[in-house]
Amino acid sequence: MFGKPSITMNSRLIKQLEEGERRPAQHERPRSVTDKGFNSFATPGIQAVFEGFDFFGALMNQHIAKPWTIEETGDTLVKDWSSDSPELGRTYQVFYNGVTLGRLQVTEGANTAGGFREKIEWHRENRAAHALLELNQLRYVPYEDVLSLVSTIELLVGPFENNDIARPRARANAAAALTGYLWEVQRADDQYAPDFEHRVDGPYDLLKLTTDHWKEGGIDPFERWNGDRVR
Repeated sequence: MFGKPSITMNSRLIKQLEEGERRPAQHERPRSVTDKGFNSFATPGIQAVFEGFDFFGALMNQHIAKPWTIEETGDTLVKDWSSDSPELGRTYQVFYNGVTLGRLQVTEGANTAGGFREKIEWHRENRAAHALLELNQLRYVPYEDVLSLVSTIELLVGPFENNDIARPRARANAAAALTGYLWEVQRADDQYAPDFEHRVDGPYDLLKLTTDHWKEGGIDPFERWNGDRVR
């Protein structure tokens, strides 16, 4: 939790969030999931997810509300309080009109399907990712903008049957998460505002479809648009 800022700090933060300029994405893309070591912890499942989310940051920037920026970092170590061993994946910083509001990480999700799990090909076919979004000072951001961010993560990471099913479900899941967060903010002591934490598990179907489409067309969104919004 974060202590309640002073009135002056609140005013400065709100002014920056409301009037600041959007930060252009400046990705630091790791070359591989083991770019900085930890080779022995890079399981086939983690390697498959890392590979599958190669264009994730760029796709997020093209679909979320304009003030947001998703920027990949070069750090492939992710948070995992349930394990003493290093956990690997992709990590991102989250900005709103130039203000750092939190982070996003993606790693291997739970997969209950049977099969040859020591083969990366199996994990490419039986996709399972886990995304964790953590934000602070969220109460100063307009609802529709936050809904755009959370629902886009839901849409890209979750299952995708078709637009008529997947998009309303993503929006509903995001709205439910934000309603729960608002409840906790109301319950909190006046001196503290809880962080927002949201987790999504899924086979990242739409991300896979879009990535395949781009690659078949010879499109690299980092070369063409610098991994950012289409101008």
